[in-house]
Amino acid sequence: MTRLRILATAALALALVAGTTGCAQISEVLNPSTGEELVGTTWSGTDSDGDDWGFEFQEGGGVGLTFNEGEYDDDSDVWKVENGVIVIGIAFESGVATLTGPYTRDATSIDLEGEQGEFTWTLTIEKN
Repeated sequence: MTRLRILATAALALALVAGTTGCAQISEVLNPSTGEELVGTTWSGTDSDGDDWGFEFQEGGGVGLTFNEGEYDDDSDVWKVENGVIVIGIAFESGVATLTGPYTRDATSIDLEGEQGEFTWTLTIEKN
């Protein structure tokens, strides 16, 4: 009887973990993030070309940027989250770079695809 209780308890615990994970995904679909939880957070990573990126998501959709060794905070650098996708636009002298990727409110890393003219790259940023 004790062995049966232990197995039943373990099965119940596993079901609760699986059920909770499913609820988080359903919640994101029914109540998608606007990204407001990103405001004030910083994220960083190295892209597929070896460039180092850092983002500070600012209120009002602005972005503070570190790129390789430089720091920039230009009003034309912007971000937004819509329908589960984050879009970041960075104005470089050579043109605007656009980074896009899926985003959910509980993310600790974001996989982005970058594009600037004919150039493309990938970038995974992690929350600092």
